[in-house]
Amino acid sequence: MRLYIDHDVDVGLAERLRRRRHDLLTTLEASNTEASDESQLAFATTQERIFLTHNRRDFRRLHRLWTEGGRMHYGIIISAHIPLLELERRMLRLLSTYTLEDL
Repeated sequence: MRLYIDHDVDVGLAERLRRRRHDLLTTLEASNTEASDESQLAFATTQERIFLTHNRRDFRRLHRLWTEGGRMHYGIIISAHIPLLELERRMLRLLSTYTLEDL
């Protein structure tokens, strides 16, 4: 799975997941930190990446709007704000358990 990580997620997660050879890109690396949420999701979609964010309210709304409008994306993972090591543990479990097709 290819991930696109929102600017509200600790950048340390990107470093930790890369050490385990996961393919990811951060909004900072993509120079998209000032982009709207809609633009972020569109970018993730063009890059065939699943979007990881803590922004529950806005991305639930965007998911609903996109599906109601017949638009597809590669997925959105919404995580509560939890300690970095716990987020890493959960993401590694998710990445080792599911494929893109599952999600």
